[in-house]
Amino acid sequence: MSSEALQKISTLLKDDLSPERVRDIKDQLTKQKSTVEYQLNKESSKYYGNVEKSLSLLNLSQKSVKDIQGRLQDVNQLSHKNKTAISRYDIIFSATKIYEKIDMTSSIYDKISSFNELVIKIDQTLDQEMAEDALDTGCPSLLHIHYMLTTARDFQDQMLAMSLVSTDDVQRTVLKLFSQMNQLVSKFDKLLESLVYDLVEIVRSEQISLAIRFFKILTLEESEDLKINAIRNILKKKEIELDRTAIKKLPSRNSVPQQNATEYPTSKGIYEEILSGTITTRTQSRGYRNFFFNKVKQSVRDMFVEVRNEYQGEKRFDVLNNLDWVFNELLMIKEHLTKYCPPHWDIFGEYFELYYQELHSLVSELVESEPETLIILDILDYDKRFQETLVKDFGFSKKEKRSIIGDKQKEQLFADYLSMILVKMSEWIGNLEKAEFEVFLERKTPPHVDSEGLLYLDGTRTCFQMFTQQAEVAAGSSQAKILVGVINRFCDLLKQRQKKWMQMIEVDVQKLLRFNHRDEDAPEPDSSEQCPGGLVEYIVAVANDQMKAADYSVAISSKYGKLVTKTYERAITQDIEEALDGFAEVAKFCSNELIKIIFADLASPFSEIFSKAWYSGSQAQQIADTLYEYLVEIKSQMNSVVFASLLEIVVEETILSFISALKYEHSFKNKNNKFLDCMKRDFEIFYKVFVQLLPESEDKTMIIDDKFKLMEYFMDFSCGEVDNITAIWSNCLSVYWDTPIKLLAAILNCRKDVDKSDTKKILQTATQLCNDPARLNQLNEAEVQPTFISRVNILI
Repeated sequence: MSSEALQKISTLLKDDLSPERVRDIKDQLTKQKSTVEYQLNKESSKYYGNVEKSLSLLNLSQKSVKDIQGRLQDVNQLSHKNKTAISRYDIIFSATKIYEKIDMTSSIYDKISSFNELVIKIDQTLDQEMAEDALDTGCPSLLHIHYMLTTARDFQDQMLAMSLVSTDDVQRTVLKLFSQMNQLVSKFDKLLESLVYDLVEIVRSEQISLAIRFFKILTLEESEDLKINAIRNILKKKEIELDRTAIKKLPSRNSVPQQNATEYPTSKGIYEEILSGTITTRTQSRGYRNFFFNKVKQSVRDMFVEVRNEYQGEKRFDVLNNLDWVFNELLMIKEHLTKYCPPHWDIFGEYFELYYQELHSLVSELVESEPETLIILDILDYDKRFQETLVKDFGFSKKEKRSIIGDKQKEQLFADYLSMILVKMSEWIGNLEKAEFEVFLERKTPPHVDSEGLLYLDGTRTCFQMFTQQAEVAAGSSQAKILVGVINRFCDLLKQRQKKWMQMIEVDVQKLLRFNHRDEDAPEPDSSEQCPGGLVEYIVAVANDQMKAADYSVAISSKYGKLVTKTYERAITQDIEEALDGFAEVAKFCSNELIKIIFADLASPFSEIFSKAWYSGSQAQQIADTLYEYLVEIKSQMNSVVFASLLEIVVEETILSFISALKYEHSFKNKNNKFLDCMKRDFEIFYKVFVQLLPESEDKTMIIDDKFKLMEYFMDFSCGEVDNITAIWSNCLSVYWDTPIKLLAAILNCRKDVDKSDTKKILQTATQLCNDPARLNQLNEAEVQPTFISRVNILI
């Protein structure tokens, strides 16, 4: 038993060594053995049958070979008996040869005598046929002309071959006799050439007889060429072998080998084959098949020369809309002309290759002439229609169809178009940005107001009009790659435009803040440092425009994504989503810049929080009034979604600015709950303002209540029992996981009832809670986002 079989049995018995298991395995292996034996017997029977059949055929072949050998021996015996049975056989044989030569000489004499008459008749018939249009007459004498000319040429070939083994005088006489033949052949070739040029029209005009006769001539010529080429090859091999045998018999001592320049077959060999009757027609091939295909090639080339002459200069690109005749020609060839042409010529394949090469050359010239973007789309559209027509009308498979410009050139066209459109779009967007940025910086007039009272600028609408126009053009080209490329490049321009807006807004906001908070004694700033009014309104307008831009982008993605395949749709969606992220980023950036402006005006009251003046002061009311004044106006001018985001940031910033007052190292007055009462007082004021400003469609819990939850922990840290601070800290981390330890440290420093030793212990425990490995792993797995409290600005 082999090691593999033992290993397999060992594996089967690995877990269970019971007798029942052994019997089961035995039954299983027995069944497998039976199956293998059945399959082996089946295959063996099959191959045995094939071997029997092959042996039978071999025996039959051997018998046939023996029969042929026997018959050949019978033929040899009959030949020998005939020669020996006839007395004086050699004399009779020689006399017969002499008679044949006399008869041939007489025939040659008769042909020479009438040859001039034959030449005249051929010439007249040719002139008559060439004087009229074959499409009208059907060229009735075509076969007769070919027969007469072939007879004359066959006689010429034989006489020239025979003269080469005769005297120079005979050769001169023969050349003089056939001096007019070249002219006749040239005329006949011109007639055939004209028929080749009109071949498709001949079929289209239903000159069926002419088409059949034309191809009968070419078929006969091909057959005769094959026959004489075969004879010449046999004769060549025979002569070469005889020469080699003769050379071997010559003495070679001290002889100098000379180069053999003999051309086979020799004139003498041809002459003897004519005399023996082996060659009865031509002695050289005439190559009318090659003639036909060369003229077909020339005719197609000439057609495209006329096309180029018709469409040149400024009209050269119009040719793309006037090439349907090519398909019509090819359809006529495929459906009709192929019926009359020898199938092995594959005439449709030959014509198709010629038309394809000429079309490829023509379109390549258009590509290399650096066309404009619309012309590039026309070229790509024609290429697509060309491939679709090959499949639909000509039966090409998807693998067989070909691009008329080639894959490399097509890719280059895609790249050229996208490069050109990028340049144009960059120029358009550049001009647009220059105009809208100038309006933004000067702010001579307020932003526009729509029907809902929201502020906006003209630039975004104009920008997306350009976008939609170019996407529409690209979609009209039926080239998915072009459409995807245009959207991709426009999205890149949109992202660049988004960055420019943020840079410009940031610069002007900083300029405004410097201008508003300059020293009273400082000299009046120059014009470059002055900031025109209306910046808040313009920032609101820019933020609103981002929402409109997002709507436009979604509409573009939805509309054009349906026109392409899933792969291209995903590419469009990805580009649009990246642009949407950019619009959201700009809108948020606008909100943050508004926050800077608003809270720059609130720096003074926020600095007084937790001070002595705060307990009896109205700082919170002053802050609330200022916030309300800003926000109530912005709410009426800003998109509700953007405003809700702005309000959420204002709530966060208010809480953070309030808490950040801890950096001034105040001392909480907890006697009689004074600190706690003031805290409640202030946050009731803030809460009422924010609730008033909250849009009805937004969630109060998420935007306001969840943020104010932090203030509950703040008050518990500030006023709660010292022993409970660690528990409060743990609860706070469960809601605001990234609450900085410095916040707790700052609060403890403001409490009179917590000494440094307790502070150190509490902070140590709080830090351990923050750095608990289990907690950190859980946060990493959940991939939680930072909360707003992580931005608190406290220095301790």
